[in-house]
Amino acid sequence: MILNSRLAGIWTAGFCTALLVPSLLLADGYRNPPEGAVAIGAFGGHRAFAEDANATIHNPANLVGLEEPMVQFNLLGGYGKNEFKSAAGPTDRTTDPYFYVPGFSAAAPIRKGKAALGIATYVPFGRSVDWGADGFFAQNNVPYSGHMTVMDATPNLALKLTDTLSVSIGADIYVGEVEQRQIFSGPVADALGLPAGARSKLTADGQALGANAAIAWKPTENQRLVATVRSPFSIDYSGKNRIDYAGSLGAEGTIDYPTIVALAYGIELTDTFRIEADAEWLEFSRYQELAITDARGQTTVTPQDLDDTWTAGCGAEWNFVPGWTLRAGFMHVQNPTPDSTYSPLGPDEDQQVLSLGLGYAKGAHAIDLGYAYGLFNGRTIQDSQNSPAGRYDYDSQLLSLSYGYKF
Repeated sequence: MILNSRLAGIWTAGFCTALLVPSLLLADGYRNPPEGAVAIGAFGGHRAFAEDANATIHNPANLVGLEEPMVQFNLLGGYGKNEFKSAAGPTDRTTDPYFYVPGFSAAAPIRKGKAALGIATYVPFGRSVDWGADGFFAQNNVPYSGHMTVMDATPNLALKLTDTLSVSIGADIYVGEVEQRQIFSGPVADALGLPAGARSKLTADGQALGANAAIAWKPTENQRLVATVRSPFSIDYSGKNRIDYAGSLGAEGTIDYPTIVALAYGIELTDTFRIEADAEWLEFSRYQELAITDARGQTTVTPQDLDDTWTAGCGAEWNFVPGWTLRAGFMHVQNPTPDSTYSPLGPDEDQQVLSLGLGYAKGAHAIDLGYAYGLFNGRTIQDSQNSPAGRYDYDSQLLSLSYGYKF
């Protein structure tokens, strides 16, 4: 089928919007919550005292403290509802608010107390947003459904350099995919020569490599200082947009993901109670524009203009009886998305997160449960190139379950 230039332009624009999905899904940019129920339960402080297989993700330098091989299975579930009221009055709300994200970690000493290996597979970026095919956005030529995921497989090596200092280095092997849906109607459908109600579905995927490192220092027996870094990376996505009655067109584009630097300080106040404070810097400003090239060699550039952000919080753990641990946390999370590039596929704003957790360990087994609740004020959007003017309100809750086994 011969594709006319107007359809090619719409397909390219559709690809741009699809690739906006990851940058606009969470108040923490396009990043998912921390992996594992221990980290969810102590949301604002989960690095300095990371002592299970999930330390492979949060602070691999701590892996040298493992005395036995360990595997850990993680499941994050959640509820996220978003509502919109346009400046002209019509409203919309997301459908299917429930989601889940699995993960797995494994670690083992290779020289007890001196060196250890860890590997984890988890989903650090992405989530789904669906406003429904019958809602305001779908019926007004605005992309109404999108999802993205970036999976990371990360092997790490940890070494103990001195009695008080350990380090780690690791690789990040990323695989990403995106999908976006849109319905054409009214003058837009007429201009494209399509019948009203014609639907488009865009899918794309890509891969990338990155690296990470960590250092952990114990200045005293009951204090810990930790620094971690994850390198920036870029995924070159390629895919196709398929439109009813018009065929499909290939397109390619790149998303730039941020450098992430974290610092953590933890102190054991008693034998059974410890607290931790974490802070992160995320270099979202790497993602300033999205250049899309279609199968005919035409390029479209869409500004993103993301800002660098900080997160900061604290967490606490209390071993209130043998085998049982109670956790709590608080974190403030900035969102990097300015009003000018806000999108319905990424309803987000600055938020505060409150969390609670409970853990039980006996012998080789450990079970942990974590719950987190996001506090939002809502956000009013004007003059966005990606969204009609109006107000967005949010509701987000997380529940995480982890099971660990030591051999």
